[in-house]
Amino acid sequence: MTDIAERNTKIVLGRNARDLLTNMSVQKNGAEQGIDHVVDYVVEAPFDLIVREKGDFTVFAPKGRLNNATRALFKDRLYDAAEEPGCRIIFNLRFVDSIDSVGLGTLISAHKKAVEKGGMIVYTEMNERIFKTMKMLYMDRFLNMASDMKEAVEMMSS
Repeated sequence: MTDIAERNTKIVLGRNARDLLTNMSVQKNGAEQGIDHVVDYVVEAPFDLIVREKGDFTVFAPKGRLNNATRALFKDRLYDAAEEPGCRIIFNLRFVDSIDSVGLGTLISAHKKAVEKGGMIVYTEMNERIFKTMKMLYMDRFLNMASDMKEAVEMMSS
């Protein structure tokens, strides 16, 4: 007679899953370290934010991903700066790897706040993949986008 727990394991885990589980236990040390590294990178994505005042401008320069996991690390500072009357913010995306829907929503909200207060945010120096995605979503029609810092400063000066 078969043990109930053993029978449930057989039902839940098909042959391929059991083989995979067996192979993983054989390769346990290397596989676990590899998986742990991937999980750590995804869950605790490296992120850094530099904020500097340059003359009349506030420059935000994030590094890493703009996503749900990192939103809390930049949202409040960006929103506070965007709510300053007549703000002039350059958001440099040069070192941003990717932007998810939560990150994009944060950028859009900051843009709206700045416009309401008579200010302006220019998003600049994004990589080609992010730029193509922004164009595909028609963000180039809504957000102020510049190819480099010089063009961003010129946009704000006109």
